Amino acid sequence: MNAFRCVRAVGAASSSLLRPSLARTTAAPQSATFPSSMRNMSLLSARRPMLPLTSGPSTLPAPGTTPSSTSQLPAADALDLASRLSAHPAMAGAMQIRCGPRDTYNPSHFVRKRRHGFLSRIRTKKGRKLLMRRLKKGRWNLSH
Repeated sequence: MNAFRCVRAVGAASSSLLRPSLARTTAAPQSATFPSSMRNMSLLSARRPMLPLTSGPSTLPAPGTTPSSTSQLPAADALDLASRLSAHPAMAGAMQIRCGPRDTYNPSHFVRKRRHGFLSRIRTKKGRKLLMRRLKKGRWNLSH
């Protein structure tokens, strides 16, 4: 039951860290002037593969029309799904592929601990429930 006390104590400490303190909220707002050389930040990960900017007209037929035999797409373009997606007018410009391959695998012990370790499990409600299930089942190792 030592693990249960540890989960409860650390869970309470981590939940208090998530609440904003009054000292932080009463501070004077800082000016939002940034130099123009600053890089724009995106909510999307930079590790996602990017599709190139397409400036040419769309090669896909309009919706509801059947392509004629003279205006069919070449076989290479028909197989290339990324170019067909980027040709859609709603996705004009450089965009990121949602489910593409990413370079996130790092076989480091520290990365494994950070993602699946005991402290990372305690920080979330779902992780705490997972630890409690494993504790209740009698597992010797609750997490990495």
